[in-house]
Amino acid sequence: MSLFKAILLLMLVVSIVPTLMVGWLSVSDTRELLVRDAQELAQERVKQLRLKAEIFLGEPTEAVMGLARVPDFFTLSTTAQQTHLGAVLSQRREVLALTVFGADGKRLPGLQAFSRHDVSPSALAAHEARAQALLNGMEGPRYSDAVAEGGGEPVVTLAFPVGEPVQGFIAADVSLAGLRQMLEQERVGSTGFAYLADPRGHLIVGGGGVAALGGDVSQRSPVAHLLRQRASPLGTETFHVGNFGEGRDAVVAAYTVLPETGWAIVSEQPVEHAYRQVETMERRIFVGLGAAILVALVLAALFSRNLTRPLKVFTDGAMELARGKFGVEVNIPQKNELGELALTFNYMSKQLLAYDMENRGLYESLEKGYLETIVALANSIDSKDAYTRGHSQRVGDISVEVGREMNLTERELRQLQYGGILHDIGKIGIVESILCKQSRLTDQEMAIMREHPAIGDAIIGPVSFLGAVRACVRHHHERWDGTGYPDKLQGEGIPLLARIVACADTFDACTSTRPYQKAMPLEKAMEILDSLSGAQLDPQVVLALRRVLAKKGIRLEGHRQPVKLAS
Repeated sequence: MSLFKAILLLMLVVSIVPTLMVGWLSVSDTRELLVRDAQELAQERVKQLRLKAEIFLGEPTEAVMGLARVPDFFTLSTTAQQTHLGAVLSQRREVLALTVFGADGKRLPGLQAFSRHDVSPSALAAHEARAQALLNGMEGPRYSDAVAEGGGEPVVTLAFPVGEPVQGFIAADVSLAGLRQMLEQERVGSTGFAYLADPRGHLIVGGGGVAALGGDVSQRSPVAHLLRQRASPLGTETFHVGNFGEGRDAVVAAYTVLPETGWAIVSEQPVEHAYRQVETMERRIFVGLGAAILVALVLAALFSRNLTRPLKVFTDGAMELARGKFGVEVNIPQKNELGELALTFNYMSKQLLAYDMENRGLYESLEKGYLETIVALANSIDSKDAYTRGHSQRVGDISVEVGREMNLTERELRQLQYGGILHDIGKIGIVESILCKQSRLTDQEMAIMREHPAIGDAIIGPVSFLGAVRACVRHHHERWDGTGYPDKLQGEGIPLLARIVACADTFDACTSTRPYQKAMPLEKAMEILDSLSGAQLDPQVVLALRRVLAKKGIRLEGHRQPVKLAS
């Protein structure tokens, strides 16, 4: 089958797109209906909770405020007043304490009753403090913030004026334990919960372990939304339902406000659980769509395999060419455009192999010519002085042996060979009267002789392929302690190749006959190099040279000829 037909067949598979679009529209419409149902359920739940909370709070409040309807309550005897207070405590277990205050806001003696006999002085003082805080400017019933009494029981203090004009005040502590139990037992799906928060965003009672009494729930997204509404100049909203939060903290929630207290009843449920029906519906639709897509994918795979396999073969062959393996061939037996492309690829690979072999021959010939030129340059220097004849070649050979011992790359070893041969090329620019002088040089002559590293660097500088060799030429007389020349480099600031050439140069100078000294035995030469280690020479390079000698097994006691370490 031709490539065109294969691509055409794959394009036909794209017909599944309309199917996906129809499925997606169905999911979207159904999802919207189910989401609306879930939010309506949350709305109805919070309305029912508000009704229960109003009933729970209203019954003890009505019982306590019934004292205001007792005729001439403040003119009754203390005994009669205490009887009325005790009746309220016995009728409503939620009422924990009752206290009567005069019109001046001071507690009236003997008019205080408690449902428990073991009330601590601190609890008594806290009750009176909450009550008196509510009396200032009071025109109707007021509720305090909820607090935790002994054992963690949530309690709220109610206070209201009695008489017109005001004859006094009555305050009562009302337990919210029943309200807490009711909210804790409220089921909001499998993981949701309901709770009650005051106008400042502090928890009053609630389920789900949302926080301890008085804990800050203002950062929970539904409460935060309500607080923003209250802070707004136009914030009159007392009911809201919808999605709150983002990501893993997203919830479906509804809240409503109790008008008497300003408390907010909040119902929360994680989005993923609230919309579980939505997910179930989506799953069923997607399973159906997935089955249809799977059939289409199987058909596409059967037809595309004939296309992708040859492309993989082409890719592997191209990577082999990229790695330099010219001449590689690909085997594509198909009788179509891919087969013709394979023939073209194989022909190109063979041509590249032929060009590569030709280029390798030219490169090797060119490199050989370079090396011969370098050797000729070195020989032109050595020929001026019979004592140094062959010195440059030996330095190059020794440098390569040391570099190999130090695990340098083949490229770096080739650079060491060139650097060793050319390290004294700058001596071409030194007059022969100084260069070939048989006695020690004067200070002025030595200063001229020390110019040869810079002269050599200038000579090979224009030769681009010798760029890495310049360090060997310029810095082979630098010292490890920084007192060398020409740039006074120190330690590892001296290029490694130059440090190796410097060590090889010193070693050959010690083991060769010079006008000012005779060739030393190998052991003596190594003693001198050891003494120069860390001052003139790199200690690691000296150790590498010693390992080279040890591997060679050379014993030269009494030997006076130059030592050559070529393999």
